[in-house]
Amino acid sequence: MSVKNDYDRFIAEQKEVMKKELIQFAMLDQEKRYVEPFRIFGNVYYAGDSWVCVHVIDTGDGLLLIDSGNAQATAMLIHSIWSLGFNPADIRWIILSHGHVDHIGGVNFLRKMFGCKVYLGEPDAVMFKEHPELSLVQESGNSLEMLFEPDEAIREGDILKFGNVTIECKLVPGHTAGCVALFFDVSDGEKTVRAGYYGGFGFNTLTKEYLTEIGDPGFQMRKVYIESIDKVKDEKVELFLGNHTENNKFFEKLEKLKADPDGENTFINDQDWKEYLEQKKAELKVLGANMNKMGYVGEVKSLISELMQYNVSPDALAEFLEKEPLGEGLRLKMKDVLTMYQGFTEYLKGRYITAEEVLELLYDVAEESELLRNSVIVLDEFTGFTPIQNRLMEKLLVLAKKVSVSVTMDVREDFYQCRGVHELFAMSKKTVASLLKVAELCKVPVEEPLVLPTGKQRRYANAADLYFMEQNLFRPGAGSYRYKAPEQSMQHIRITSLKNPREELKFAAREIVRLTRENGYRYRDIAVVTGDVQQYGNYVPEIFEQYHIPYFIDQTKNILFHPFIECIRAILEMIEYDFSYESVFRFLRCGLAARVVTEAKNSDKEPDPAATEDLTQQPETGYHGLTEQEIDRLENYVLARGIRGASRWSRPWTFVMPDGTLEDMARLNEIREAVYENFKPLLEAFRGKDNTVSIQTYELYSLIRRLNMEQLLKERGNFFEAHGNQARAKEYDQIYKIVMDLLDKVTSLLGDETMTIREYSDILDAGFEAAKVGIIPPGNDTVTVGDIERTRLNHVKILFFVGVNDGVVPKAGNQGGIISQFEREKMAEYHLELAPGAREKVFIQKFYLYLNMTKPSERLYVTFCRVNSDGKALRRSYLIGTLLKLFPQLAVEEPSEEETLEGALTAESALPFLMEGLTKPVEDEEAWTALLAWYLSDEGEREKVMQLFDAAFGAHKDDAISKAVTKALYGNTLENSVTRLEQFAACAFAHYLSYGLRLKERELQQFASVDMGNIYHDVLERFAKGIELSDYTWFDIPEKAQEALLSQSMEDAIAGSGIGDVFEDARNSYLLKRMEATAKRTIWALMLQVRKGKFVPSGFEVSFSRAERLDAVQFQLGEDEKMRLRGRIDRVDTYETDDKVYVKIIDYKSGNTTFSLLNFYYGLQLQLVVYMNAALELTKKKYKGKDTEPAGIFYYHITDPMVDADGQESEEEIRRSILEQLKVAGLVNEDPEIYGAMDTDFSGTSTVIPVALKADGSLKATSKTASTYEFGLMSDYVRKKIEHVGKEIFAGNVAVKPYLLGDRSGCDYCPYHTICGFDVRMPGFSYQQFEKFDSSEEILAHIREEIGEPGKNPDGE
Repeated sequence: MSVKNDYDRFIAEQKEVMKKELIQFAMLDQEKRYVEPFRIFGNVYYAGDSWVCVHVIDTGDGLLLIDSGNAQATAMLIHSIWSLGFNPADIRWIILSHGHVDHIGGVNFLRKMFGCKVYLGEPDAVMFKEHPELSLVQESGNSLEMLFEPDEAIREGDILKFGNVTIECKLVPGHTAGCVALFFDVSDGEKTVRAGYYGGFGFNTLTKEYLTEIGDPGFQMRKVYIESIDKVKDEKVELFLGNHTENNKFFEKLEKLKADPDGENTFINDQDWKEYLEQKKAELKVLGANMNKMGYVGEVKSLISELMQYNVSPDALAEFLEKEPLGEGLRLKMKDVLTMYQGFTEYLKGRYITAEEVLELLYDVAEESELLRNSVIVLDEFTGFTPIQNRLMEKLLVLAKKVSVSVTMDVREDFYQCRGVHELFAMSKKTVASLLKVAELCKVPVEEPLVLPTGKQRRYANAADLYFMEQNLFRPGAGSYRYKAPEQSMQHIRITSLKNPREELKFAAREIVRLTRENGYRYRDIAVVTGDVQQYGNYVPEIFEQYHIPYFIDQTKNILFHPFIECIRAILEMIEYDFSYESVFRFLRCGLAARVVTEAKNSDKEPDPAATEDLTQQPETGYHGLTEQEIDRLENYVLARGIRGASRWSRPWTFVMPDGTLEDMARLNEIREAVYENFKPLLEAFRGKDNTVSIQTYELYSLIRRLNMEQLLKERGNFFEAHGNQARAKEYDQIYKIVMDLLDKVTSLLGDETMTIREYSDILDAGFEAAKVGIIPPGNDTVTVGDIERTRLNHVKILFFVGVNDGVVPKAGNQGGIISQFEREKMAEYHLELAPGAREKVFIQKFYLYLNMTKPSERLYVTFCRVNSDGKALRRSYLIGTLLKLFPQLAVEEPSEEETLEGALTAESALPFLMEGLTKPVEDEEAWTALLAWYLSDEGEREKVMQLFDAAFGAHKDDAISKAVTKALYGNTLENSVTRLEQFAACAFAHYLSYGLRLKERELQQFASVDMGNIYHDVLERFAKGIELSDYTWFDIPEKAQEALLSQSMEDAIAGSGIGDVFEDARNSYLLKRMEATAKRTIWALMLQVRKGKFVPSGFEVSFSRAERLDAVQFQLGEDEKMRLRGRIDRVDTYETDDKVYVKIIDYKSGNTTFSLLNFYYGLQLQLVVYMNAALELTKKKYKGKDTEPAGIFYYHITDPMVDADGQESEEEIRRSILEQLKVAGLVNEDPEIYGAMDTDFSGTSTVIPVALKADGSLKATSKTASTYEFGLMSDYVRKKIEHVGKEIFAGNVAVKPYLLGDRSGCDYCPYHTICGFDVRMPGFSYQQFEKFDSSEEILAHIREEIGEPGKNPDGE
């Protein structure tokens, strides 16, 4: 074959190769991707390019490479290693992050050349053999490039040692099956950090098309990817090494490191690793579902806007996608974008023009304009032109007589040569180049550039250091400025470190006041700029108003959280969620719902002052109709009755609350009817299947009109204007029109469509999210607060640059967006220009920084904070280091955090200094005293200061309520349960609120634990009565009869509870089944416990009311004051002998309550002993002539216990284990005859009562027993304790003094904490300390002492 034919074949093959994935972008022209190699930290170096990372580690015994880059970049890699000062021949090992061609390309050459050993994840080594196509080697463009067999396969958990470096390896499959993560320590001097390297983050191998093609139609590899991230994301990593530069903000960190090499190393950050892995995990989870993501519509809108601005029409984009050999992943994404772009432009055609199309329209009609023809056009402060602006320039250059464009550039620069985006004035040079190109195209002559003189003799005539900064900031090889005298160094440039953003703005405010008062500056001469207007703008109103500084915040405000928008979203939520409780009261409490209902019929009441008293904060129009108090009452009713759904709102409510009246119900029904009737048309518009968007929007608009919202918004705007808040007034002036315009557009564009309420709400939300309100400056003489990029500042003499922290200046790179940095660069290779990507933005931000720093002509203040508003530590920006290099005599000021008189420039700003002096000594006591005297002498400020005094020196004091109040609250006779007395013992104030003032928590219709306990009690009572009425006893009732009786008892208890409809929802329905199982288990256990002993149940729900006249529950507390206890004993069992009757009481508890003698002693657990006293007295009356003795006091825990078992236990062992868990807890009489009668056949440990016997038959120490004498002591003590509590109640004791016993206190689960404000750190508050005793004997000794039997022992001696 001839040489000519061989060459033609070669060219044909080359053309085919050029169509393949990655060829142009990744494999060719590698020199364009060169990055100067550098040391990252310690023995870790960077030798990769601008896309693929290669890391070099000096192990002390040779070089280790992590990845080897593209084959075509191998020569550049060798050069980089030489540049670092190493010999490439020293490469001994290569670890490959994964088996893709862009990371393994250099291996064959390096291994053959230097004999290095290669490590690869085992699954990828298998992939090379079995599925080599998955390595993407076919994308390399080199048919001679070959795969290889690694020397070592990396497995999970491998520990690899290379010289003095030890690397822990983990497999993290996802991007490929054999991706590896590496962890190792890196030291630099005395500092050691943990490095982490993750093997592959790309989603290109996780697309549906790719996974389907390789045989993973279920997309399992996506799940594996997330599992891999979860496996390592919590590793402690301080040095995050990526395998592509886009993974770890590489260029952003590199620029900061270059700018401030002596500052903190920006590659060391203990948050980056976890944050990025969490981000990638979150991104993958929403893959394919982005359209429902909040803000995604905005991203689509931004991209379409970008395409329009860069003159990329849908047709041009379609042609581009057809012709250019993009990768399949990017092609599919851009096809989706194209579909949306085409649909967007098609829909708008003939209806609207977008803001981006205005310039295009101007281009079309420019020739018709007499104004433009032969005019002089001056374009100032443009930092660049988009393609569509350049297209318009073509017309302007031809039509105008002269066009002048100003650009910012150093006169020492070559205006026409740009070496790359890294140059400071690259944007200006790019602008010059584009204008020259347009002029050449239009054949318009270009005049010689007019270079304005420097500001040395003009702007900076009195600030030579500012002039030096203008000439040298961000310039390579810049020198340093030397002040003639040290005191001059702080005159024009100051760098200050403050605690947090609030302190930064306070510092700025103090300086602004000082400069205007002492140096004669006007407010308009001063500006404040920041990289985070959103955060700092939140503090400006409060602080600047405190210092009486007029200000203007130059930012548009998102309307998404405006009350009117909140109201509309609540309205739609009511429709979507069918009048759910949350949606209804979200609407009623939005502040614009007052006129949903008129005033009460026949109402002659005055407007409620409570609803209108604080007009300085928020205008209130509730007195026109619905008041806040009425909303509160309505909400309480809705919650108590469980009202949900539009159907419940459409019908009259008839149930009258216990504390309500018929008049209250009439008003509630008026409100109910008004709400429902107002919403009914809108509800029907969305329920009708054929209703269009036009009908739905009309009904929404009609509801807004019926609620008179336009008038309400006007009233609020007038209110804010009257109170001097012009910004809020303008906001209210614009908001109604913005919403109406949006509704008009929705109707115009989608009027004939049909939509669900969810779709309709999403569309409105997208519109609300995109809408902004702009505020014009309220006056000329104001301090402008703005953004470093957006705000245009002219003739500024003084600039405060605040928030100069890492991540804000420059702004942290945005990893998101529909098109990534990688994809933008790839498209740029094919000559489709879009907006700058993340890398270029880093350099652009530097240019904006330069523009801002050189704005002030007389003074520059630069401040940064040490912690953010959440208290998290922050780093200063690299800019601080850059300034300190330029001005080595400058020092970073760090003012004292203590308040001083210097900050007391206004009455409001002096308050912090005054308050500090109230709590601790201040340095200038004389000044503080004079300030206090001024405040006390000023009538307007005196009350405010006295309140501060009260707060600083006030102490809580407990005062008893008077006899008259006590009598009014309680009368002369206290009739109450034992629980009330226990509440008093826990905290007298909580008792007062609960039983004196009768405060209650809001009633909710829900199934709470108290309801469960009540139902269990009712079931057991009904079951016991059923046995009494039957022919059976507890000892002989058959199992079937038990089950039938239990089922009937359960059914009757639920029906009688009054909350039967609660069980209609799925959760409570399941709970009911669990309750039935628990009740069945309880009956089973109680039956067995009864049958194992001689005690017979003799009473259930035994009441000791007034009719019984029991001495045990009657107390004479004073001459006129008495107490009667009420209560019901769940169960009384008796065992009768010839001369005695033994009494046992059981209290059923659904919670796990146990009897504590210590709690009893302190009055926290009196119930069982009081019940025993009553039961003994009742039994004595019933069994006349026989003695009665206490046998035991018990709690039975109603539960269905779980048994720990290994499957080898017998049925009897499991049965015994269950009984062991269900036995009663409490105190048993230690008489063997008595406890033997409770469990007649036990030996060792009883499964009925808390008793265990030793081998000799005596009681074990673990047994819970008491003698008859000790039961008597407790009986006497409980009477004494109750009398004492009763007398304290009548004495008016309402002390806020909860008990403290170990780790338990009276504040646990207390609902009244927000009322009492108890806090031991505040003066006057303290706990009632309860002492813990070592033994029951010690407690009983104290009981004997208190009842006057100190010398007696159990035998009475």
